Amino acid sequence: MIDDDLIWLFCCITGATHLTSCTIQPHIPIYLIVLGANMNSLLRFHSELKTRFPLCVVYLHLTGTSWIYSVYPPNYLPGNAPYCHKVTYQFAFVVTTLVWVALGLIFFCGCCFGMLICCRTVCARRHLIPNRGSFYGAISESAGDV
Repeated sequence: MIDDDLIWLFCCITGATHLTSCTIQPHIPIYLIVLGANMNSLLRFHSELKTRFPLCVVYLHLTGTSWIYSVYPPNYLPGNAPYCHKVTYQFAFVVTTLVWVALGLIFFCGCCFGMLICCRTVCARRHLIPNRGSFYGAISESAGDV
């Protein structure tokens, strides 16, 4: 499996090498550089950056998604303006799509886990809530667990 750092390093390298070769949306290479740098620092310094930094990455990803998907499919030929370098655009498109798929899977699995916990709690309700005669302080001998 590819190391997480390598993916985000490739984002930075791809964006930096083709910084001026996407005239249809000039923010796409910049988005790759900033996304790669932010994700690399988030993975390395996660304990110090827990509060506001992930929210910044979410806003960046939403903005990058609008930049990438708004020009789909771009012109890949540099002689025709406006165009975008093929590797730059396709790499940005694949990374953005994979992040959305991963977030969707995490959300789906979280919902399934929540439903499983709710169903187990409802099914185990008779064990969690005792009947009136079995609680401490009952006064008759037939009250149960006294």
